[in-house]
Amino acid sequence: MFERFGRKGNMKINVKRIPEDGEVLVGADPASIMELEEPDTRFEHEVKYDLLAQLQGTAVLVTGRISTPATLRCSRCLRVFDLPVRVEEFVYHQELQGEDFVDLTANMREDIILELPQRALCTADCKGLCPHCGKDLNKGPCRCQHSEGDLRWHALDNLNLKLK
Repeated sequence: MFERFGRKGNMKINVKRIPEDGEVLVGADPASIMELEEPDTRFEHEVKYDLLAQLQGTAVLVTGRISTPATLRCSRCLRVFDLPVRVEEFVYHQELQGEDFVDLTANMREDIILELPQRALCTADCKGLCPHCGKDLNKGPCRCQHSEGDLRWHALDNLNLKLK
């Protein structure tokens, strides 16, 4: 049912082959379909799918689930980790105008990317790096002297005001 074109692979469906009661599409495509060139976000594992393709009059409807691990860099400690990414409710609908194939690649890629966190964290309680020496605080405390209090007002501590 899925046709693959080009070296990177595309998720194209031959709509002429979809039976009247629909077709279940289960499988995986290479990570290269994600075509993402970001240093802190990579896809190195295959993209798995479990989809149902149906014809509805002059349109095609594809619904199902997609999943793949994303390799991310933690925004606090800079550690690289894998995060499972799942699109539980993938929906693709397109009116057909004589096409034999519909390409789901861009829509699947977009739905996976939208599931990524805005700020990737290796763990919810990641302590990050010391802003002074750069030590990973998840591995233990550093030896820096940390001032107490709200540092936003620190510049005003030495202000000498003369009142009349």
